[in-house]
Amino acid sequence: MTKTTSRSLLRIAACGLLAAALPALTGCGASAGTISFRCGPAINGGLALAVDVIRATEEESRKISEMGEKWFYDQTRFNIQGQNRIQTVTFKTGEGAGSCDKSVTVPVSKGERYLVLIADYKFQNNDPTRQVIVLSREKWVGQKILVSVLERELSVERRW
Repeated sequence: MTKTTSRSLLRIAACGLLAAALPALTGCGASAGTISFRCGPAINGGLALAVDVIRATEEESRKISEMGEKWFYDQTRFNIQGQNRIQTVTFKTGEGAGSCDKSVTVPVSKGERYLVLIADYKFQNNDPTRQVIVLSREKWVGQKILVSVLERELSVERRW
């Protein structure tokens, strides 16, 4: 092989590697996140529990955290639902409820910097922050996250 041919092949290989890496470097190739839920032995006093998984901007995540359980009845929730940025997961307990373990895949879109998980507990925790989990983009995009749904709180168990 000649020196010129070797250089040409090397350049082509380098360009191929750069083209393959470009989406990851620019964030365009970001992959969806997965949120898996595992329930504790008793949740929400035996009543059904709704948990919203919301792809949100920084301002929206702050507003949701401040609203707490009022989020579920606020117009902002209905506006975001219309934009298909909320997935609601419902957990039932008691006889005949079936498995409480569930998973959702969370797609990635530009501008949504946070993932907010908020539970509509009837029996509220004294600390309302225990019902809300806020994850920055780098902590959920392309990640698998296990969330424990407990009697009166949500808890991130692990990420991998």
